[in-house]
Amino acid sequence: MEGGKIWVFGVLVSSVLMRVAGGAEGKDLAPCDFPAVYNFGDSNSDTGAFSATASPTQLPDGQTFFRKPAGRGCDGRLIIDFIAEELGIPYLSPYLDSVGSNFSHGANFAYGGATILRQTWQSPGIPFHLAVQARQFSQFKARTIDMYKQGKNTSRLPRPEDFSEALYTLDIGQNDVYTSTWSSNPLSLIPDLINNFTLALQTLYDQGGRAFWIHNVGPNGCLPAAQNNIWNRSQETFDKNGCINSWNERVVEYNRQLKDRAIKLRALLPEAAITYVDVYTAKIRRAT
Repeated sequence: MEGGKIWVFGVLVSSVLMRVAGGAEGKDLAPCDFPAVYNFGDSNSDTGAFSATASPTQLPDGQTFFRKPAGRGCDGRLIIDFIAEELGIPYLSPYLDSVGSNFSHGANFAYGGATILRQTWQSPGIPFHLAVQARQFSQFKARTIDMYKQGKNTSRLPRPEDFSEALYTLDIGQNDVYTSTWSSNPLSLIPDLINNFTLALQTLYDQGGRAFWIHNVGPNGCLPAAQNNIWNRSQETFDKNGCINSWNERVVEYNRQLKDRAIKLRALLPEAAITYVDVYTAKIRRAT
């Protein structure tokens, strides 16, 4: 995640934040000034929840930037870390981490292995699907406001007025598309994924969220894990890079339906600024 990729991710994050601020092209805009970020997702944006509650990360995780394990399932920073840097706020503390957390500029509800749908026998043991993460946020907001009303120490909590001014990022879905491999008709599951994704975003909107980053799914068929889970290679086809065509076709269809829903949500939630980030082809599209 580090090295030459840092510049690429930095440009991507900067461009996305410009578009969240307004304007299809994002030109001639002042830098975004979100006071806080609330993130929801899986291992792609988990900054330590899984590590704190299930299995602590170990080297080589964290070695190229933090120089030690830092809760992330990679050797350096995640895209959500670059967002924090771009906004000039601290890296997001995991909501489930009980040691040293600081939520004054937001919180991270992402959990490694999390899915959009409730867990099934195919992917047991991870209870923090997207609806649970949204409910955790609702509780976090309610308890924060209550702490302010009681006059207790709130130095590590966000200001109540920041909830409506914050950036809400959603980076989830890869595990759902991955586990759909075991379904006899994987494409039939996608509408349910999109509907449940929408319900979670609606919850955040009802809680005052107005600026949203919707991050789609990358080419799962190119993951080493995908290659290791092919039961019969003679029944699979591969592209020129060795990626599994059938897996990536499912991802493309999921991303297509997710983008379509993002556009519809823009009309249904007129007060929301919704930006769709296409990580599959490294493009950014304004959902208008």
